[in-house]
Amino acid sequence: MNGRVLITGAAGALGRSVVQRFVAAGERVLAVGDRGIAEIASMAPPDIIKVHRADLTVTSEVDGLFAVAEADGLSAVVHTVGGFRLGKIAELSDDDWSFLLKVNLDTTFRVFRATARAFLKAKGGSLVAVASPSALLGEAGVGAYAATKAGVVRLVESLARELAPAGARVNAVLPGTMDTAANRAAMPKADPGKWVTTDAVAAVIHFLTTPAASAVNGAAVRVPGPIL
Repeated sequence: MNGRVLITGAAGALGRSVVQRFVAAGERVLAVGDRGIAEIASMAPPDIIKVHRADLTVTSEVDGLFAVAEADGLSAVVHTVGGFRLGKIAELSDDDWSFLLKVNLDTTFRVFRATARAFLKAKGGSLVAVASPSALLGEAGVGAYAATKAGVVRLVESLARELAPAGARVNAVLPGTMDTAANRAAMPKADPGKWVTTDAVAAVIHFLTTPAASAVNGAAVRVPGPIL
């Protein structure tokens, strides 16, 4: 790729692995995040990694972010931002529902809209979003989360068809439970050996942006990790 790769949620566990994977592949990165984003800047020289703070639920901030990205050349976008709330539907609060809509769908819509406009002008590009296997089946206790992640996958499918004539591609990855510090703390009795590593997910994301994946468009790619 000749342009820069925009990575949202870059300071998160998965986002950090994604940044490292693209940098290792010789790509230039525009890392987007909030807390911890300064640490990402220290991972490589400023000509390789630039950082940007933006509230992805605010249209003006997303538009400003993409103005910076396009001015520097934009070849790919990876949207890793997302949130989780556990609870049966009868027990979820309005705040829980609003949080999931805001973090999982509002950010995705605004990033996708800005990406679509950029890729239509550039006549190409690759977008990868992070969803969840819950997007394919709403289990008890994760109904609201599953609904928002299903929304992400439907947006991926639609945008892939809208951008295909311009030579751009849009795909989703659906990781299983990832081996992160937060998940280990939340599930201390679970066996993390059965979980997928963030580095493994990052490798799949990177592959989907490369010419080797040119035949993959509008796909929801599951990354379950070890099957033990």
